[in-house]
Amino acid sequence: MVAAVLGAVALGTAGCGQAAQQSGAQQTGAQQTGAEVTASPHVLTGPASATSEVQVSPKLSPHGKDVLAQAERAGATSVVLTIATEPGATERTVADLQRLGATVEASDATIGYVRVSVPIALAERAASAEGVRQADVDEPLSYGDPTP
Repeated sequence: MVAAVLGAVALGTAGCGQAAQQSGAQQTGAQQTGAEVTASPHVLTGPASATSEVQVSPKLSPHGKDVLAQAERAGATSVVLTIATEPGATERTVADLQRLGATVEASDATIGYVRVSVPIALAERAASAEGVRQADVDEPLSYGDPTP
């Protein structure tokens, strides 16, 4: 299937694509017959569809997972998460996080920002709550000596 789609894209971009029609059936995006691949313009311009091959990026960064593991090893009982929400989802996300057991320290729906304290055992679950675009574990800042 991937080879057929790639072949269809190559033919379409070279200007050699044809619409594939089956006897009385509707057009299919791409059809492979022998060594020939024909393409419909729908392959090149149609909306993308969800497939099981699409990979979703994790909402908690690898560094955030490391910080979470360090906090757990150090005996911390909770961590602070900084969360970016999907547009228009901040209030719903805050409510979901509170039901989960998080304490909301700050939120701003205009920019999709939420800062919560959450029990360490629920941190990854909170980071993957509905409406969360991305989450990270806050770390204490270490300021160097400011004297010149």
